Amino acid sequence: MTIHPDSTPTTADRFQPGSNGALGRRPLPREVVSRIVDSDRRREVLRCVLATDDPIPLRTLVGRLADAEHDPTVGTTIHQLRQRIYTSLRETHLPLLEEHDIVRYDRVRSLVGPAANCAAFDALLEFDSLERPIAARLE
Repeated sequence: MTIHPDSTPTTADRFQPGSNGALGRRPLPREVVSRIVDSDRRREVLRCVLATDDPIPLRTLVGRLADAEHDPTVGTTIHQLRQRIYTSLRETHLPLLEEHDIVRYDRVRSLVGPAANCAAFDALLEFDSLERPIAARLE
């Protein structure tokens, strides 16, 4: 009788170093790129993922986004804002980014890391930080 160990991949298996390179990268259509960068929240997720070599805990990512988006003049508390961000990341933004192989989202460990197409957005986000219009970045 053979006993097989639990086959649940570890964090190291899910987030292989160097796996965000060109190997396995597939070209993204212009409309997909436009859809990705049209969202302030998705752009900020990409900035956070590109800024670190290690996967980011979802909780940390939510905190960074909440700090960036928080406006004390609005009646929303920081806790409410964090809940909204968490929900939108899990239900909308991370699945879209994962679908196009831009980020990897480990739902079990709540980690977000770069995928094959993530590095392609580095230059786009650099231009975005200079506040150039999206149309100019895509041409």
